[in-house]
Amino acid sequence: MSMRDEVTRLAGPEAKYFCLRLWHELTVAARAIWSDDTLDQATQLNALKWLNEMQHRTWGAHCRDDDEALAWLLGRIIAHCDQAPVLGFHVRMAVDLSLAAVARVRSANGQ
Repeated sequence: MSMRDEVTRLAGPEAKYFCLRLWHELTVAARAIWSDDTLDQATQLNALKWLNEMQHRTWGAHCRDDDEALAWLLGRIIAHCDQAPVLGFHVRMAVDLSLAAVARVRSANGQ
């Protein structure tokens, strides 16, 4: 199953938890971008701008109660990464870590 399929299959409390974890992980990604001495300031600022947009979209998806919220969010994230390609790795890690957190909660609940 693809990462996109895993995310878009989340529903209810799992979808909400995924969004909260992603919001947190994007904050961690911002710190990594800001402290990356190999990036010039213009690249850092552009990446941080688009990470901030992703955080806004993540909160928006969290607030929605429809089945398309996460598909919509992933579409926005992909579009924002296109604006700042340096984000690709960081955002993929954020999504993967968020999915892993959902899986841990699911496992702890015996699901």
